[in-house]
Amino acid sequence: MDTVFKAWRGVWAAAAIAVFLVGWLACTVASAAEPKRVMLLHSFGRDLKPWSEYAKEIRAELNRQSQAPLNIYEHSLELARSSDENPEGPFVEYLHSLYAKQPFDLIVSIGAPAAAFVQRHRQRLFPEAPMLLTVVDQRRVQYSALAANDAVVAVAIDYYSAVDNILRVLPDTKHLTVIVGTSPIEQFWKETIGKDTKPFSDRISFAWTDGLSFEDILKQASSLPPNSAIFWELMLVDAAGIVHDEGTALARLHSVANAPIFSYTDAFFGREIVGGPQVPVLEHGRKVAEVAHRILAARKLAT
Repeated sequence: MDTVFKAWRGVWAAAAIAVFLVGWLACTVASAAEPKRVMLLHSFGRDLKPWSEYAKEIRAELNRQSQAPLNIYEHSLELARSSDENPEGPFVEYLHSLYAKQPFDLIVSIGAPAAAFVQRHRQRLFPEAPMLLTVVDQRRVQYSALAANDAVVAVAIDYYSAVDNILRVLPDTKHLTVIVGTSPIEQFWKETIGKDTKPFSDRISFAWTDGLSFEDILKQASSLPPNSAIFWELMLVDAAGIVHDEGTALARLHSVANAPIFSYTDAFFGREIVGGPQVPVLEHGRKVAEVAHRILAARKLAT
């Protein structure tokens, strides 16, 4: 009888171990298959060029390079085009109400305004999530505010080289019209371009469009003097307070301009703009996705 009891006890133990292993394996598989939650936060909207081109490549590369399923959530700050001094409060509360109980595995900001936003409101919205700041010029990153698990894939816009390229392509250029609007980010870049291209001031006269409505810009561009060129920086908000879509505005400018148009990104290349030093969309998207997957892998190991 004791022998029979021992035999049954062995069977029960084996069965219990088997049940435990099956349960553990199921939990492990479920955990491994659970999608990672990634937020893409846009500065100006999903469809506004050139940022939409970068976002499209980042999104595609994230999915292409991922060996596990991803749940990608997207929101647009939009406030970057607002003249309101403090428009962020309602948007912060909106995001908090949506995701306070559903933490993200990674926050990816696209553009300088989104980068500043996530750094400013990290403690309220994403206290534990690592952040990846992308499509942001290295001059716009607050490096002192980065956490240990954050990363930056910055771009470097070289305005000196951009103007030098114009003079190489068109050595007789005497007048350069810089397309730029009135929003805070556009005024930042106007000042930056002015500083970076100061060495050319004895060779080229610079004209800025932030004091004009876009309709007046179009009229001016249709009758520029000989030996002119146009540099497209940004046209988000014109002097009349009208908000513009970058792609549409550039296409309209190209249709009437009597001078060639240059820019800093290949998001517009092949249609409206002449080639030159560019911030490459495809290459940047690949780099962002590679860094994002390293962060997600490190986070998985940590948990």
